[in-house]
Amino acid sequence: MKNILKRVICWGLAAWVALPALQAKGLSPQFQLLPQPQRVEVMTGNGFRGSELTYLVADEGVQVPVLGAIADALPRCERPGRGVRLVMTGSGVPESEEGYVLEVTKDGVTISSRGDAGLFYGCQTLEQLLEDSRELGLVIPRMKITDWPAIAYRSVHWDNKNHLDRVEYYYDLIDRLARYKINGVIWEIEDKLRYGRRAEVAAPNAISKQEVQAICRYAKERNIEISPLIQGLGHATYILKHHWELREDPNNDGDFCPADPRTYEVLFAMYRDAIEAMPYGKYLHVGGDEVSQIGSDERCKATGKTPFELQLEWLNKVCDFAVANGRTPIFWDDMPFKFAGLWYPINFDLSDEETRRLMDFTMVDEVIDRFPKECVYMRWFYGDATLLGNQLVLDWYAKSGLKVMAATAASEGTCVLIQTPDGRLPYIKGFSEITAERKTFEGIFATAWDDTSAHLKTVERSYIAQGEFGWNPTGRTVEEFKAAHARREFGLTRPDMEFITDMEAMRPFYDAALVTAGHRNPGFAVAEFTLVDLPDPARPGAWSETFAGRLDSAKMCTPLYERACETLGRAEKRALRNRYTLEIYDCTNDMLYFPARVFLALEKYDKASGAAREQALAELSDLCGYFYDLRRDVLDSYSKTRFMSNAEGFVAGNSHHRHLASRTNNGDWVFWFELPMVRKIEAWVAEQRK
Repeated sequence: MKNILKRVICWGLAAWVALPALQAKGLSPQFQLLPQPQRVEVMTGNGFRGSELTYLVADEGVQVPVLGAIADALPRCERPGRGVRLVMTGSGVPESEEGYVLEVTKDGVTISSRGDAGLFYGCQTLEQLLEDSRELGLVIPRMKITDWPAIAYRSVHWDNKNHLDRVEYYYDLIDRLARYKINGVIWEIEDKLRYGRRAEVAAPNAISKQEVQAICRYAKERNIEISPLIQGLGHATYILKHHWELREDPNNDGDFCPADPRTYEVLFAMYRDAIEAMPYGKYLHVGGDEVSQIGSDERCKATGKTPFELQLEWLNKVCDFAVANGRTPIFWDDMPFKFAGLWYPINFDLSDEETRRLMDFTMVDEVIDRFPKECVYMRWFYGDATLLGNQLVLDWYAKSGLKVMAATAASEGTCVLIQTPDGRLPYIKGFSEITAERKTFEGIFATAWDDTSAHLKTVERSYIAQGEFGWNPTGRTVEEFKAAHARREFGLTRPDMEFITDMEAMRPFYDAALVTAGHRNPGFAVAEFTLVDLPDPARPGAWSETFAGRLDSAKMCTPLYERACETLGRAEKRALRNRYTLEIYDCTNDMLYFPARVFLALEKYDKASGAAREQALAELSDLCGYFYDLRRDVLDSYSKTRFMSNAEGFVAGNSHHRHLASRTNNGDWVFWFELPMVRKIEAWVAEQRK
């Protein structure tokens, strides 16, 4: 009996001693800090509720950073009660300037760091703790968070190729990105900057240099550097639609001629304006990807140089300019590998044997001395970055001593309505893990191309995922991230956000249901399309037989849509913040389901007879009216943060790389198939009623 009692006492003592270690595995799941901190140690002892904090002060000489709304409401002088103290120190804190230690004791909170950025991020973490404490009635436990980024440069892409957001949206987005510890933006501003030196390039509604400077200063105060991306050698429609003389092909405004000295006069003038507009960034992204016609012009042929040599000559000239003007150049890395015949094995999931057989770096090795060493080569890969081809390219970069930055994708870029498929998130996580493991990258970047110009509210989830996995790539699974995202962005739980999964399941039908030929996105080289035929009144049921497969898919969309409506309705009622994002998802859900509505209404007519057929015609007419209401609602919702029409005097380009969002001067690209289909049905209904 004594031995048993002794064992029980020893076990109890051991458990009591081990308790802090057990608790140190993490906070209560009710706290959802995003990004997941690197290390959380929860201690024994009493904590307190966030509402019990009475002040926030900084040690002498320490500047209080920009704070979240809850912390910012605290007085900045010591008062009775518990307070927050900000400390700058080089002792006991992570080596990173962005790292911090946040300690919660019975007396309050201390945030320590060796840098201003670390204090800022510590305060952002505190804000999330206070938010959860207030909203869920939680006690913040005694604990110590030791946190730092796994990747030093964590950036996202703003692309204004085909649209312009209202300036207030950029300020709101900066706050959101900073909250999740994104510290870089590369802004592909295209013609939306009012260039002083090349005024002809600027769109009529372009933003002034001073307004862009103000946005950049606001970002800098929140530890975000904004750097410009000026597409140069290729993707230059926004410039070359004004400069026929600089085109590689007079009939194509996509590519500059690199052999014409005037090319550099135009580009360097625009670079200067962009650098002045974004004065706090360290990079100048010069583009240079997907050049299609280099070397075909007589000026290029006269040089006697190959397309590969011409591309590298251009790259060296623009890199020299960037360095001379205090910027580190960034270059998309696809063209050298295409010239070397490596693009196929890099980007396709081949067998390891086939990949190794095709991955011959001889051609790039022979000209490696022509690759500018001061340049950062952006290794863009939007799929599974663990594929052998991509890994071999990364090995080649390491061997060659070239600077490299990872580029994954925040958006899919092909769907007009919704741009954050669940399948994209593992790729962001995967490339972030590789970037952190290799430790030779300059950072990571998540692109968000504007080809179809989906509303950025549907891209933000992937931006936030880049914040999560760029800071701590292995801290959470993708599913755990979704739960944290729901909590942080909306004050909701993961099940409240299931509508995204249901909406994504409707996308395949939505994309192509209304046509028998053509593609919704003309960037896929098929601008023309053929709408589906309508029922023949003389052949009842024939139409339904012809489109039996599509009708089955339309019927499968119905429960997805209804469930998404139910979940969205619940989320909109329960959400504590960011209801506008839910509004965008709401109208997106209706748009995704609309093609299914069309098919089901046409089937009803096709199988009806007599009075039922007349009723079906009336319902088709009502459906057309519903569409116009839906179209108005979508445009109203979108226009709360962005301009939906090109300004008067806008000049359209004619590049082969046409994007859906460049096809109309108003917002009707969103309804690329739907609007002509509705008009076709209206005319057909009128014909049946004669």
